[in-house]
Amino acid sequence: MREIITNNISETEKAAKDLAKTFKGGEILALFGRLGVGKTVFVKAMAKALNISEVITSPTFVLMKVYDVNVERIKHFIHVDCYRLEGKEDLADIGLLDYLGVPQTVSVIEWADKISNLPDKTIKISMEYLDEEKRKITIN
Repeated sequence: MREIITNNISETEKAAKDLAKTFKGGEILALFGRLGVGKTVFVKAMAKALNISEVITSPTFVLMKVYDVNVERIKHFIHVDCYRLEGKEDLADIGLLDYLGVPQTVSVIEWADKISNLPDKTIKISMEYLDEEKRKITIN
């Protein structure tokens, strides 16, 4: 387990970019935290570190977006937002099983507490408010 304290958005983005630089492909990341804590900021920074030039928006209504990546080992970045799900949905129900763990893909799931059956190898990232700007990011 690793804990990171960030004092502002720039430091949160740096933490995400540093994490993205370690990706080899096949990673599954599950993000947890209250509304407005910075999950989408974190995802956008990871995408930027992977040289994705498209504007990253939360796929709240479409549930999932697939972005092409052109870095060494990674070819796709999957961004999932489960905020609008009513209950615990199975990963198969939202069409995510086709992407999870695929060697050239990185999958990031916001509001991961709204789905069940996350694979054991999932990297769990919890974000919490310490004050208006400061965040604690815990990576398991």
